[in-house]
Amino acid sequence: MRIFKNGSAKQKVMRSYDELLGTWATDYEETDVDTAYGITHCIVCGNPANPPLMLFHGVGDNSAVMWALNMKELSERFYCIAIDTIGGPGKSVPGDRYDKSSFRQTDWIDQVIGYFGFESVNMAGVSNGGYMAYNYAAENPGKVARAVCMEGGIVTAPLKSMIRTLLLMFPEIVVPTDRNLLKVLRKMSAPGSDLFERHPLIAEHLILLMKSHNRQAMFAHKLEKYDPIKGAAVKDKLFFMLGEHKLNLNKEMLEILNEGAFSYKIVSRAGHGINQEQPGVVNREIIRFLTAGMV
Repeated sequence: MRIFKNGSAKQKVMRSYDELLGTWATDYEETDVDTAYGITHCIVCGNPANPPLMLFHGVGDNSAVMWALNMKELSERFYCIAIDTIGGPGKSVPGDRYDKSSFRQTDWIDQVIGYFGFESVNMAGVSNGGYMAYNYAAENPGKVARAVCMEGGIVTAPLKSMIRTLLLMFPEIVVPTDRNLLKVLRKMSAPGSDLFERHPLIAEHLILLMKSHNRQAMFAHKLEKYDPIKGAAVKDKLFFMLGEHKLNLNKEMLEILNEGAFSYKIVSRAGHGINQEQPGVVNREIIRFLTAGMV
């Protein structure tokens, strides 16, 4: 499975990945976990004696860019394991069994948890990472203490969600210059956000990923539709955060959250990049919710 469009693109992404890690302002270790589906790259931060927190990024992202503004604070309270999704534009490397017929996302996550020897973990994720955290908790409630799902989680119509995301990128994505791709990032961010002015390396890396990633490499990840019975069974373990910007796109999810009496928060002055646009608020909410569940 080819993750990047070519070798040159991969080299540029890897250099930028390492440069971003240098901005984290906290100690970290990089670990490769051998699974049945290939090598899973993890970035580990914090004291192993602290409660474990597994972190999942979105479809076109990787751990280095996703958690650049969150890891320092989160790793002071948790033993954080940020996972590069197999098939995503990070350092994980798919194996022969990474294909539509063989790959099982929950089994893959199970193997990573097993590698670290955890009986139960906390989870948090953004966008598709929010879905991964939710779906794993719904399928394996005994292995998840609590989970925070940001700008994602519940999926009712996978194809509709994908098309809606693609439409947000038009017309700029048709001519993918740096300038146009920056416009795409701004469209998905809250109006007036200065994220990319304050952190130009984040913008540069995200633009590079949009140019370099072969998105078909993620097709092995099958999305499971929302099951109200399974969702209700883990309701007390879940907390959702949604950005105020373009909240109408999450209308169906909001209806489910309200009908099911799930716990959630609308974060003001935030868009799809919620944890980067409002890192202080997001960090506090993650810590508040996860520590509230500890005995």
